[in-house]
Amino acid sequence: MKTFVTSLLLTVVALAPALAQTTVDAKDIIAKINRKETVSYQNATITGDLDLTNLANRKEVREGSWKGDSREFLSTVESPISFKNCTFKGKFLAYHTDETEERRLINRNNTVYNADFNEAVTIENCTFDDDATFKYSHFQQRAIFTGNTFREIALFKYAKFNNAADFSGSTFRGYADFKYTKFDESSAFQKVVFERNADFKYTKFDESVDFRQARFTSSADFKYTHLPRGTNFDDARFEGSTDFKYTTLDGRKFSPNGR
Repeated sequence: MKTFVTSLLLTVVALAPALAQTTVDAKDIIAKINRKETVSYQNATITGDLDLTNLANRKEVREGSWKGDSREFLSTVESPISFKNCTFKGKFLAYHTDETEERRLINRNNTVYNADFNEAVTIENCTFDDDATFKYSHFQQRAIFTGNTFREIALFKYAKFNNAADFSGSTFRGYADFKYTKFDESSAFQKVVFERNADFKYTKFDESVDFRQARFTSSADFKYTHLPRGTNFDDARFEGSTDFKYTTLDGRKFSPNGR
């Protein structure tokens, strides 16, 4: 018995460094991405804003105009990124703008900064303490966002997923914005909890999407959304207002549970 206990203690000691929560400065992650190194972290606390819109390869893709068109800059993440069991203390930025209330009042041109992802993105069982913004981002490879907690806004508006996308098991405590998002391949929101507004208005799903056992505790907007054959809302719960006006499933008018 004594030998067993000793072996167990030695095993725990050996595993302790791997299980310990480490602290990583977001700037160190940006430096890795700029060097085109694979980014992989587990059990880490990420401090500072992880701003992917200001990479070394950033380029101007659109000039502003006197008509009010935005000036746009694009950065590209060219290596795989993986975060598991991590906490992001600052913002996770694949989109931001310099627009302010003052600029809107005097009608000055806005500047938009975006980031695209050429390789696989894996973010599992992580917590976003602040905003997570992926507006307009293109995901060329698979995008895994399973088991995460988004405490503030999760902005995927106009994002495009060229490969499979999975948000299963995640919790959105703030506004979940998937308006105009495009999913080229299959996508999953199984057992997702939307605690505030879930916006899927005009979202385009080219392949089946799985909403089984999803829970919508506030408003759910699927207006004008076209759902393909194989889409599944089995056991999904809608506890707030819903809008399925003009929603279709395989070309036919659709509303789950006859709502």
